[in-house]
Amino acid sequence: MFEVSLPSLIVIVFGAVVLIELLYYYVIYARFSFTKKKSQKYMYQPPVSIVMVAKDAAGVLLRTLPKFLNQQYDNFEVVVVDDNSQDDTRLLVVEYQQQYRNLKLVELDTAVTTIRGEKFAISMGVRCATHPYLVITDPEYAPTSTHWLEKMAGNFENDRQIVLGYSTFEKKRSPFNRLLHFDNLVGAMQYFSLAQIHSTYRGDIKNLGITQQIFTQQRGFASHNHIRYGEEDIFISRAADRSNTAIEFSPDAVTVLQRNVRFNKWLDHKQGLYYTRHFNSLKNRLLLGTCAVVNLLFYVGLVLAIVFSIGNVLLLSVTAGIFAVKVLSQYLVFGFAAKKLNERQVIPGLLVYDLIFAVLNPLYYLDALIRHDRFL
Repeated sequence: MFEVSLPSLIVIVFGAVVLIELLYYYVIYARFSFTKKKSQKYMYQPPVSIVMVAKDAAGVLLRTLPKFLNQQYDNFEVVVVDDNSQDDTRLLVVEYQQQYRNLKLVELDTAVTTIRGEKFAISMGVRCATHPYLVITDPEYAPTSTHWLEKMAGNFENDRQIVLGYSTFEKKRSPFNRLLHFDNLVGAMQYFSLAQIHSTYRGDIKNLGITQQIFTQQRGFASHNHIRYGEEDIFISRAADRSNTAIEFSPDAVTVLQRNVRFNKWLDHKQGLYYTRHFNSLKNRLLLGTCAVVNLLFYVGLVLAIVFSIGNVLLLSVTAGIFAVKVLSQYLVFGFAAKKLNERQVIPGLLVYDLIFAVLNPLYYLDALIRHDRFL
């Protein structure tokens, strides 16, 4: 009977783990990384309402609101929902209304509501919107160009009812900023790629197109109003089907955060997405969960394969070869995606960031499950 030594078995298992990762890279992620977006003239310009929720946002609105109001688009309005602001948000919007006739203010009072998070405010903005096509964003973000709305709204053509856009952070020379951009890149690769294989599971509420019709069909956020998160994943995963979703990642169609990122707020949002993931389909939960587990197993397997192969030149050579194939493939696939999303600054430190999140993501996920009461 043929016997396999423990070092050989570990190397074989390590190779199997890498094979699974390569399947993710070339079967799923490659659909986004290597597929060129068809040249589009964006001739289709339906009437659009831009909806944003502002809470004590006067300072940032002063910088971002003109960028939304000055979009080169024929028929659109900007709906600002003032969510009980205690600053000059209302006064600022009223002042801008004197100059822009397409600016609408929706004021929320202190009425008690059991709806968690920003869902109630977003729903009121959608309800008060004039036009049947909506692009939801945030006043703390700003579009990268005056053609942002044109490119997002052009995807509603051919009966598309959901448009997944991309938002990111300002680039700064700090390790934390690079980590944020890497995490953002990987997240976008996942939701863009899964959308392309008709397994849409989330979008980005800071740059998301939907129709009034799909919002009404889903009864808004009624099924998850008791959860603080869910508007960009639970809603989207249930509303999307094989033919009604488009993706938009043109450089001119991105929204960028205009303030420093607070670690606690970023982590809370990240863990909120982990918690709401269990409302997704079993298929998508398996795809995303397996990806995270396999990524961690790669580094564990690499260490074990090296330790147990010391003294065995053949096994060390095989381990090195497996590692090289994985790393080259990762740099290739992630590199093309980073180029598309203008996130190339993360590529030099790709392996370091990948290792950090391979360890942290499972911990964040477990913490979100254990302390899930904060999301309810």
